[in-house]
Amino acid sequence: MTNPEHEPPVPDGEWKAQLAESEQRIRQLQGQLEITTSLLRESENNLRRMAHLDALTGLFNRRGLEQELRRAWALAERQKASVGLLVIDVDRFKMLNDTHGHPVGDQVLRECAELLKTGLRASDVLCRYGGDEMIVVLPLADPAETQAVATRILESVRDHRFCAGRQDLRITISVGSACGRPEPGSTPDELLIEADQALYRAKQGGRNCAVFWEPRPPSAEARTPASKPPADPLPPGRVMIVDDDPLLGSQMQRILETEKHDAVVHSAGRPAREQMEREAGRFDVVLVDLYLKGESGWDLLQALRGQDDTLVGIVVTGAATMDNAVEALRSGAFDFIAKPFEPDLLRAVVDRALRYRRLLLENRRYQQHLEELVREKSAALIRALERLRTSYQFTLEALAAMLDAREKKTGEHSKRVAEMTRILARAMGVPEDQVESMSQGALLHDIGKIAIPDAILLKNGPLSDAEWEVMRTHPEIGFRILRSSPELEPAAEIVRSHQERWDGWGYPRGLGGSAICLGARIFAVADAYDAIRASRPYAAGQSRDAALAEIRRHRGTQFDPEVVDILARCLPDIEALGWWAEGPASAG
Repeated sequence: MTNPEHEPPVPDGEWKAQLAESEQRIRQLQGQLEITTSLLRESENNLRRMAHLDALTGLFNRRGLEQELRRAWALAERQKASVGLLVIDVDRFKMLNDTHGHPVGDQVLRECAELLKTGLRASDVLCRYGGDEMIVVLPLADPAETQAVATRILESVRDHRFCAGRQDLRITISVGSACGRPEPGSTPDELLIEADQALYRAKQGGRNCAVFWEPRPPSAEARTPASKPPADPLPPGRVMIVDDDPLLGSQMQRILETEKHDAVVHSAGRPAREQMEREAGRFDVVLVDLYLKGESGWDLLQALRGQDDTLVGIVVTGAATMDNAVEALRSGAFDFIAKPFEPDLLRAVVDRALRYRRLLLENRRYQQHLEELVREKSAALIRALERLRTSYQFTLEALAAMLDAREKKTGEHSKRVAEMTRILARAMGVPEDQVESMSQGALLHDIGKIAIPDAILLKNGPLSDAEWEVMRTHPEIGFRILRSSPELEPAAEIVRSHQERWDGWGYPRGLGGSAICLGARIFAVADAYDAIRASRPYAAGQSRDAALAEIRRHRGTQFDPEVVDILARCLPDIEALGWWAEGPASAG
């Protein structure tokens, strides 16, 4: 081993070179350390920034909202100014998701976020509050500016076409706005509640509108010079806590019970499900640990909400990653709380969840009430239309009875022919709206005779050629009378053609075969059958067999063969109505 004391001395120049080299290495290490420190600091800032941003839209999330709202509140307090706040909800977003799918819903939210940014000032802050709800913080804004921004973004969304080129959707939003000035003892949470209540009023008003929050005036009896708007207290809630850490579960229970909430703790999913099944509708809010022993918090939350879809779910976890936060909202969670948490945060989140559930139930009750009103109005309208239809039919039948009475008929002939026409038309598969028109045409087939003079219409004995010319005008006259009414216009052609024959020897136009409208062809068979079966003062009615035989004898000449065959098939149903007494013995 060499003794250092006896080593030869290092030359002065070489020593200085070694020293310079060491100093250079130190500087290089210092530079690398500064770069590494800068990168670490930048990564830390990015992580902090990402923790306050929404992954889908790039907007501030709920955490970022709370930070920015406190910052705007503090600024307004220093400047002796006010803060504006907008709560924005995409109308019928769940229906949009159900109809077009979640990818389209996500695209709508992204486009909506970009659209809202264009309508804001540089100092304004846009946040995604959860689901399809967004919030805008307007620092140093007065009520007029707040309402102007709300109107501007409402109109911009109305005019925008979402998912252009694919779905080309038109959507609307509802906006609740409020403006508040910091006062001793006041908090920005009160401003958020007011804006949320204004949003509820906007939804009650039919959506697609902006409502500025104003306290509802007290009743006339309670109004005094010193009176203030009535408070809107939130009743204690019923909360279920599911966490496999018994200490943390008990801690959350104690925190909530100090706020008078009724809190129940379970350490596993099975007893939570069983209680929810037994007491569905009892709980308002459920706090679920994301990772339970042997079970996923996602699955449990969806199962509990499947038993009660008004239950508001909040995810509580120590794995507070951005992916977990996004997945929580996608799974239907209302909010996301990272462990460890401050008691005030737990109270605030549960309070917002309770207010959200109350709003949800009020909306549902309002919708149910609205549906009941619609059903009542629809039923009343149907009854009114039925009364109108009955009155209308009575008027037509009265008119037909007067025409029958003028010719010394019983007044029932037209009604019987109308009903037979209805039976035969249905048997031939005629649509119901056309069946009704055919029945009306059969009922009013002789309305044109109102213009025929009594001397011709009631003449005893044969008519002269000139008188026949007048008589044969009644189908055209009836046609012109009914055509003037939009309701009776479909029946007009039947009246015009009811004297035509299948072989073309009828009048007024000499039509034949299928050129005659179907309603007139059906009427001709029904009219002839009733004329043969009905008894008259000068002749007794014939039997059903005789009547059918007579009509069959003119099958293919006077009558449409198909209609004659349908008559034979429907005859049991027609005779069962009991309109005619059985005449002389059957023709066999």
